[in-house]
Amino acid sequence: MRRFSSNAGIAIGPILFVIALLGILAAVIAAGTGDFGTATIADRVYNDVLSQANLIRTKISECNLKYGASPGNGDGWPPSDASNGTPVCALICEGDSNTVMTGNDCTGSGMTTQNIWYGMRAALLPPPTSGFNEWYYMNAGASGGRCIWTQPSGSAGEGIQAGLTHAATKFSSQEVLYNSGGSTHRFVIWITLPTGTPDTHCTSS
Repeated sequence: MRRFSSNAGIAIGPILFVIALLGILAAVIAAGTGDFGTATIADRVYNDVLSQANLIRTKISECNLKYGASPGNGDGWPPSDASNGTPVCALICEGDSNTVMTGNDCTGSGMTTQNIWYGMRAALLPPPTSGFNEWYYMNAGASGGRCIWTQPSGSAGEGIQAGLTHAATKFSSQEVLYNSGGSTHRFVIWITLPTGTPDTHCTSS
């Protein structure tokens, strides 16, 4: 009868150790998946909202610098729908008209050389980051202020709140309104501060 070597079975120990190690690693990864997902969403929201807010503010300010309160240009800032605000993608740098884009069609008649995203200094406005409504603009005059805003299209999870909170730290208290404990998580950036009572669209709740 053939006898097994005295070394037989010596590899079982390392194999069991590797199996146990893989099990522990799998458990750690599973436990950390939620945290990793939250951090990923927070980073995306922070980067997208911050870059878009700065780009939009710059383009609106360019319109004011280019035309000012010249004849036919109202108060020198792009006009807006007084009741609901105007989608930023449809803003017109008037120049010689008082046309106000009130619809949501940002691929139609508003896409002319007067649109702030076209003309000599054309720029690309990225779509809203995932989970958010598009950016809106309100021109409530000097008294009510002029602002842009966006907010989550649904519930604001931990990642979205963390991203917005981080983005808010990159602006001064005179530039941004964001209430992390609010119900809408509306993120408001001032174009010009109000001299009187702020327009309700430019408030964070």
